[in-house]
Amino acid sequence: MGRPAKVTSIDAVQAFANALRCFQDDASGALENLASEIHRAADWVQHDQKDHWALQIRRGYEQLSEAKANLQRSRVAKRVADHEPSCIEEKKALQRAKRRLQIAQEKIETVRHWSYAIDRAIIEYKGCVGQLVTWLDADCPRALAALDRMSRTLESYVALESGMEDAKETLPPSPCEVPDADEKTDQRPGAGETDS
Repeated sequence: MGRPAKVTSIDAVQAFANALRCFQDDASGALENLASEIHRAADWVQHDQKDHWALQIRRGYEQLSEAKANLQRSRVAKRVADHEPSCIEEKKALQRAKRRLQIAQEKIETVRHWSYAIDRAIIEYKGCVGQLVTWLDADCPRALAALDRMSRTLESYVALESGMEDAKETLPPSPCEVPDADEKTDQRPGAGETDS
């Protein structure tokens, strides 16, 4: 038979289980918040910004066409004989429209680049936290169940030990027990007999 266990604090097992539950709740909440923030950021780049700059490109082409038409009208309206009018304002407007279109095209390329980078980063992130998510979803509940079983087993063990101690105190001495030194009787033959 093995040696008896020396249990000093059953509460420590329960305290550890409570701390593990708090960690599970906090970690799960943090992962959910992070997933939400990642989704929001990815959505902003991959949809909001993409749509915004696609619209700016369409507007840029419209403004460029309008600026070209204005310049052409101005040249025709201001032409005197063979003299080409300067149309400085219209040329500046055309340059501004070209520059706005160029910026919008650069931005849409930047959005494409970052959309791809975000997708890669999300895949890497999911790979990194995958083990933690698995642990929180599967292993942690098993660990908590094991701790609860340990706590109940220890409590029943202590109750059993306590019951055995109480039983020893209330039971009469067993006839097989060795008598104390004062109560020893002489075991030699005829020692207990009296001469008659």
